[in-house]
Amino acid sequence: MAIGGINNGMGYYNYQASVNNMRLAQALSRNNRYMQAVSGVSSVPSVSSRRTSMASSLNFVKSYNSSMSDLMNAANKLKDSNQNGVMNQLGVTSSDTSIATADAKFPVKNKQAVELDVQQIAQAQVNVSDGVKASAKADTDMDFTVKGVNGSVDVKVSALDSKGIAKSNAQMLKEAAEQINKSDSDVKASVVQKDGVASLQIEGKTTGASNTFEVSGQLGAAAGAENVKTEAANAKYSVTKNGETTNHESYTNDVSLDYTRIGVKLKGVGKTTIKADVDTDKVASAVSDLVKSYNSSLKLLNDNYDRGTGVDRQLRNLVAGLGSEKSLEKLGITVNKDATLSFDKSVFAENMKKDPSLTKSLVSGVSGIAEKAYSKASAGMNISSSSLLNGDIANATSNSATNPYNVFGMYSRSGAYNMSNYYAVGMMMNYLI
Repeated sequence: MAIGGINNGMGYYNYQASVNNMRLAQALSRNNRYMQAVSGVSSVPSVSSRRTSMASSLNFVKSYNSSMSDLMNAANKLKDSNQNGVMNQLGVTSSDTSIATADAKFPVKNKQAVELDVQQIAQAQVNVSDGVKASAKADTDMDFTVKGVNGSVDVKVSALDSKGIAKSNAQMLKEAAEQINKSDSDVKASVVQKDGVASLQIEGKTTGASNTFEVSGQLGAAAGAENVKTEAANAKYSVTKNGETTNHESYTNDVSLDYTRIGVKLKGVGKTTIKADVDTDKVASAVSDLVKSYNSSLKLLNDNYDRGTGVDRQLRNLVAGLGSEKSLEKLGITVNKDATLSFDKSVFAENMKKDPSLTKSLVSGVSGIAEKAYSKASAGMNISSSSLLNGDIANATSNSATNPYNVFGMYSRSGAYNMSNYYAVGMMMNYLI
C-alpha cells in the first residue's frame, strides 16, 4: 500500500503470513498423529469451527492493517514535511467579508497580507418608472424601446385584452417586463409592488461605466422609466502590499490579486485585509479526521487485545497518547477516561488565531501529534503477524510443548511465509505425514 508516496508492503506481508500460519495450524489440527501427541485434546475441532475461527482471525488482520494505514494517512496529511499536506496548502481569507470576499483561484505559493481599500463598487445602471396604482385600469398602450450598447428591445403592450377589456396597470407592467426578459438584450426587468403601488424596474445585466442603456417611446403605465435611478459605474479600489499602494479601476466587482492567483469579489465600500495563510478550517478538519482514526484504531485493538501479544503491545503504544494533556488542550483535544480523544474545533480555531506558530508546532512540528501518530501507526504496521495472532493460533492448536507453531517459529524467523528454511519444512512434513 502507498502511504504519502512511500510504498509499504507490511500490510500485505502480515496478511499473507497470517494466512500461512493459520493454514499450518489448521492442517496440524486435522492430523491424528499430532492431535494424539497434544495433551489435553479430547477431540478434533469441527471443520465448520476451524473455518469460522480462521475467517475471524484473517478478518481481524485485514481490519488491523486497514486501521493502521488509515491512521498513517490521517497523520501524514498534517505532517509539515508533506508538501501536499494541509499545513502547506495556503488558504485565502478576508478580514471583513462585507467589504470583500476572497479565495484561491490557483495555488498560492507565499504567505502574504494585502490591505484592500474599496472606494466604490462597480454598479449596473438602474431605471425605475414612476409609481402607479396597481389595480387601476391602464388608459394607453405601451410602445417603447430599450437601447443598450449591444442591441435593443422593442416593447409593445396593448391596454386592452383579447376581449376588449382594459388591463390593470400591474398587468401592463408585467407584460412589459416579460417581453424585455425574453429578449436577447443587455437589460432585465421586474415589477416592484408595495402598498398597492407598482413600478417597472429596468436594470443593466453588466456592471461598468460603459454599459449604459436608454429608454424612449410611449411608456404608458411605465412613465418615468426613461429616468436613471442608479448610474452605471466602475469599481475603484487601492491595494497596499509591502508598504506600496497602487490604485485600480474595474468594470466588474470580480477582481484578482497576486498575478490572478487570488480572486476577490468587491461587495461594499471600506477597508479589509486579504490574507494568504494556512487554512484553519482545512487543518481543523484534518485534525478531526486524525482523532477519529486514532479512536477507531484504539477501539479495534481494545476489542481484540487477547488475539495476540502484538495487539496488546500496539494497544499500549497508542494508549501512551499523542502528547501531554496540556499540549493537547491547546489544540482543543481532550483525553477521555477510556483513553479515546475528543476534539473541539472552536477551541482549535481560537488558538490558531491567537498563537498560530505554537499551534502549528503542536500539530505538525517534530514532536507534534501528527509525527507521533504517524510513528505509532508505522510501528503497528511493522508488527509481525505471528504476534498479532499467536493467541488465536495457540487456542486453535492448544498450548503444548509440542505446539507446531512454536516449534516452527524456532526454525523459521519469518514463520510459514518463509519456505526456504528446509529444517522448518521438514519439521512440518513430519507432522503432516
